[in-house]
Amino acid sequence: MKTRVYIDGYNFYFGCLKGTPYKWLDPVSLVEALLVRSGAPESVLDELAVKFYTAEISERAASDSCSLNDQRAYHLALYNHRQGRLQTVKGNYSIDKTKFPKVELDERGKEKEPKFSERVKIWKMEEKQSDVNVALEAVYDAVTDLTLEHIVFVTNDTDIIPALRKIQSHNALKQRSPIKIGLIIPIRKGDSERQGNKSLKDFADWTIKYIHEEELQISQLPCRVAGAKSVIKPVSWFKYPEKVQNILNILSQKDVEGSVPKVWKWLECPLHHADGLENMKGIPADWMDDEIALDIIHQHAKAYADYKKRS
Repeated sequence: MKTRVYIDGYNFYFGCLKGTPYKWLDPVSLVEALLVRSGAPESVLDELAVKFYTAEISERAASDSCSLNDQRAYHLALYNHRQGRLQTVKGNYSIDKTKFPKVELDERGKEKEPKFSERVKIWKMEEKQSDVNVALEAVYDAVTDLTLEHIVFVTNDTDIIPALRKIQSHNALKQRSPIKIGLIIPIRKGDSERQGNKSLKDFADWTIKYIHEEELQISQLPCRVAGAKSVIKPVSWFKYPEKVQNILNILSQKDVEGSVPKVWKWLECPLHHADGLENMKGIPADWMDDEIALDIIHQHAKAYADYKKRS
């Protein structure tokens, strides 16, 4: 069943990734795993079948000075790793000044209604166009691509409802074979602070109500993504960034590996067996979010650095 997937990246980030070590996500890998779990008939993802809608954050609004470069690195990593399978569609990020009522208490200690509250000037920061782009492209594809059989939305934003309703209306006209609609709500299982919008589910043939942490964990990009310009996962995106940075500092010394890219090539090779040092299966680069593995890698990094300096 020919399938196309539309991911609201902004909604996905705040619903599933913010504050986690899983931001270096491979959306195609995750979608493939979720389609298996959906119970829907066999889905086929052809070229550019997964569309990822996002926007470049504003340096003016970023709380971390590295955020903009980290996001650009991620987008380049997606391009390098998923050429031909993933299409990234960028909207805009706007910053405007506006006035909104602040939350105030009345003389009885109860919250005032907004109309009775003082208005204060604030910065209004919004990601623009992504939800509109998702809706427009999904409806356009449904109407123009007669080979398309299955559309999947990854969002928890009710702004997409008009698009879902329009696709259902188009199915009712029977001008083509009906398109099945799938819905993946980007909320981590166990997240008590977020809930799926029930109104969205009414328009879908099947719904995945949450995403398991294990599914995010196994759907990560390689730490170093090769390409015309190789990209390396930002240190702050790891689960234990201080431990990772310590290893990088040891190995990137001038008389050891000499640079961070060379360090990652070292980490992509199995550790050498050495007396007095614990070993591990696989390659270190695949275990950089495991605290026990990082301690083992750190021991080997120190021993290797000492050996290189003596040589």
